[in-house]
Amino acid sequence: MKNFKTLFSIVFLSIFLSTNISYSDPSSTFAWVEQISGTTQTLTSVHSSSGQVVWACGYGGTVIRSSNYGAVWNNVSGNGIPSGAQLINIVSKGSGDIALAAGYIGSNTFVYRTFDAGANWTQVFTEPNGFINALYSDISNNNMFMTGDPVGGRWSLWRSTDAGFTWDSSGMYLPQTGAEAGWNNSLFGNGNQLWFGTNNTKVYYSSNFGSSWIAQPTTGEVNSYSVWFCRIGLPDQATGFIGGSTLQKSTNSGSNWIPQTSAGAGNFGGISGGPNIILDDPTGYLLRFYIRSNIIYSSENNGTVWIQDYTAPSGNYRYIGSDYSGLRCWAVRDNGGISYLDLPVGISQTNSFIPTDFSLNQNYPNPFNPVTQIEFSVPVQGFVSLKVYDANGREVKTLVNENKSAGNYKVDFSAISEGSSLSSGIYFYTLISGSYRETKSMIILK
Repeated sequence: MKNFKTLFSIVFLSIFLSTNISYSDPSSTFAWVEQISGTTQTLTSVHSSSGQVVWACGYGGTVIRSSNYGAVWNNVSGNGIPSGAQLINIVSKGSGDIALAAGYIGSNTFVYRTFDAGANWTQVFTEPNGFINALYSDISNNNMFMTGDPVGGRWSLWRSTDAGFTWDSSGMYLPQTGAEAGWNNSLFGNGNQLWFGTNNTKVYYSSNFGSSWIAQPTTGEVNSYSVWFCRIGLPDQATGFIGGSTLQKSTNSGSNWIPQTSAGAGNFGGISGGPNIILDDPTGYLLRFYIRSNIIYSSENNGTVWIQDYTAPSGNYRYIGSDYSGLRCWAVRDNGGISYLDLPVGISQTNSFIPTDFSLNQNYPNPFNPVTQIEFSVPVQGFVSLKVYDANGREVKTLVNENKSAGNYKVDFSAISEGSSLSSGIYFYTLISGSYRETKSMIILK
């Protein structure tokens, strides 16, 4: 359905435009900032699946891409995407060179695919008198899924097993009930679990990647414009939210939806969030976001209480999304505006004391999933490197790579911080500063 009512730049392209919000650690703060998209077109969707690569799309065949978390956006429109295409959803795949964008021209719907970072686009799907609402990309394999409004009395449901090059609807018959239809971007996937929203007081759920579906009633809320769940593998993966004109929450994968108190007014254009990232708090730190009109709202307690977090300088938000880890968020608007948030899962100084020796502590917790904390000390100012390696000696993450003053530091490491989830096993982290070098091991256990 054509829904017309329907995220701290790493080089600080713009000044902080909102009040900072503090973690339980008072030394850590974060804020939303504005990024320069290079377009004034309505932006409708944003997605990041790998490293620093981010994609966004919008009206007028607009596609923009960044290779540095949105510090610089490059326009990769055209080259196979007609300027008349109104794009409403985008997902990326693998290293970030593959992306697929869905949209419509008149009464026909299309999906376009690039394998070379947007240099060229190929039409890989079309459906006359149809409307593709949303795409989902599984980061662990080449599987993709897309949902569309019903055509000929049945929902338009399609699977791909080759990273979106070909699509098949075999074995996925879901009949339309009455005149029900779906909503832009209202699809969420957790591995083989899929949820998509409707305008008919229900969410459709599949536990087997679309082979069969059940209806999950959203009593009291007709529209599920937005559907979001915690990522698979996290302790609260069965917790999710839907947003229509009101907010509802489920703690059992959607079997039951309960109305929630929310802040603001207007329809919910998107819901997103991050993992448990505060290690010294047994209740965790479960940050959630949603958008209504020109405001981003946040919750620090998994949706019990919501507060106004950031107001856009202009325009209204159309969608909010995060990278796979949930540690970085982008919210896009109807005037080309992009607001960016980078959660401070990073390095901070633990106290003001100057140590007398170098040291590298054992990470805590250990084993861990998905986030652990590493503390180290440097007695003199100098260049500090802290890197993580797998059992084969391959570098998987640079945590620190800069000059640091003498002091005691801690840094958080997430097993899902780069758009893909590291597997269970032994990993090593090495601290180097001047002639000092020390390595310790840690275990990811899922």
